[in-house]
Amino acid sequence: MAARIVKSPHLTEAPPSCPGISLVIPAWNEEDRLRKTLDRFLPSLEARNDAYEVIVVSDGDQDRTADVAESYGARGVRVLRFGKKLGKGGAILAGLHEAKFDYVGYLDADGPISPDEVYRLVGTLEDCDCVIASRWSRGSVAIEHEPLLNRIAGRVWNLLVRFILFLPLKDTQCGAKFFRRSVVAPVLRTVAVTNRAFDVDLLYHVRKAGGNMKEVPVTWQHDHSSRMPIGKAIPIMFVSLVGVRMMSLPVLRGVPEPWVKWFLNRYASA
Repeated sequence: MAARIVKSPHLTEAPPSCPGISLVIPAWNEEDRLRKTLDRFLPSLEARNDAYEVIVVSDGDQDRTADVAESYGARGVRVLRFGKKLGKGGAILAGLHEAKFDYVGYLDADGPISPDEVYRLVGTLEDCDCVIASRWSRGSVAIEHEPLLNRIAGRVWNLLVRFILFLPLKDTQCGAKFFRRSVVAPVLRTVAVTNRAFDVDLLYHVRKAGGNMKEVPVTWQHDHSSRMPIGKAIPIMFVSLVGVRMMSLPVLRGVPEPWVKWFLNRYASA
């Protein structure tokens, strides 16, 4: 399947949707982990009668990530190539915008949860607009825990999210979330954060638009080959969090969108 080159997700209207599941996987230099994840998830997707697509967003890769994804083209995988790195959030935004099915969501390239968990999350959308995989809700099970520093940083981050954005969630950063496309598509244009704080920006705007959310405990596994630089990410994510809150204040709602994006690109890029 030929690669598709897509412009910014903010330039065009989202295409119409139809029944099925769209799974977006942001990938930056994920040649090895992506193959393992696709080999793990595709048999489960193929075994069901539901229509599906897997959208791999090649986010400025310097390895064979896009080529690996394209080799699965006959199995419902399509690829969005970007020569310049968009950031995890930017890649997810591009994928969500191109999704064509009624239920859309994203999953980290390391596949932190199982295919069965994905379908359990999607099934929850019958009763809500947004479902969030949670590592901190009662009933969650960790096959492999994150390092202690990551866990501490995660709890501090959650307190900040609750205090600054008033999001009543236990876990905004687990790499698996699904939405009714009719709810999430209209808010994609309002999301300005494209780094690892993207999740809270998206969830904040979904909730602000009236979408109801549900956290679901999952069985998950931390991948110790993760390249997230905690020390560098924390200050950038904090600035992003404050930026999202400031731009939602009545006194600042008239600030032109390009100014907001300039601020976030300059001081909250990752």
